Amino acid sequence: MKYFTFGKETDPLVVILHGGGTSYRGAEPTARLLGEQFRVVLVAYDGFNPTEPDTEFKSVMDEAKRVGDYVVEHHQGRIDVLYGISFGCRVLMEVLKDERLTITATIADGMSLREYPDIRSKVGKDVYCFFFTGLFYTVMAHPGPLRKRFLAKVTGRSLSEVDRVLYTKATWKSWKNQDYWLIGRKTDYSRFTRTHMFLWYGIKGTVDRKLSANLDQLKAMGYPFELKIFPELGHGGLAGEHPARFVEEVTAAWQKSLN
Repeated sequence: MKYFTFGKETDPLVVILHGGGTSYRGAEPTARLLGEQFRVVLVAYDGFNPTEPDTEFKSVMDEAKRVGDYVVEHHQGRIDVLYGISFGCRVLMEVLKDERLTITATIADGMSLREYPDIRSKVGKDVYCFFFTGLFYTVMAHPGPLRKRFLAKVTGRSLSEVDRVLYTKATWKSWKNQDYWLIGRKTDYSRFTRTHMFLWYGIKGTVDRKLSANLDQLKAMGYPFELKIFPELGHGGLAGEHPARFVEEVTAAWQKSLN
């Protein structure tokens, strides 16, 4: 794991967790701009980092622990804004479990509200990954022109953005490990109470409409969060394609959390 930093060390800290099957480069231009107002740590996961091509992704829990270790060592365990996009929200939820950390505001952008199946056997998990993870591996890890156009359509993103975000050199093991160790684990939404929680969805494409399908059930659980829908943006489009507006929205969320 690597940590790319921007901004002054004395400024409020923003930690950015990128999505699955992608690299940190998708958020790098936005992180640089955000660094004019914040201290930004852009996390690059093992297995999906073009600057460390020989690493492999072990598990969401492993990545989250190392994020916590870094923040404790370099920032006294304090995060002003924790931001995750898409699969990065899985890492985000594990970071929220880290009792060593104090997190003022948390933004989950395009967070899936669907649980992994409750499969206990190794064979069952392998079969699930073969079909479920394998589908994403086929489409995203080895994308031809048609697959890229398909991804652009369902995510509501531009073709150039899809090209820039995708990371095509990850191993099957790294892809599988993203999902394998989450099978049978339930999301602990009670962790919303540790922070000022924001959920963002860009519903221009179909992806975020599906990811947010269980919002009513989540609201019924009674855990506190603020919801913001961006109808004109696609999945992760704010951070990927609109850096200036992203900075405005993050700043507004952080300032609101201080009140």
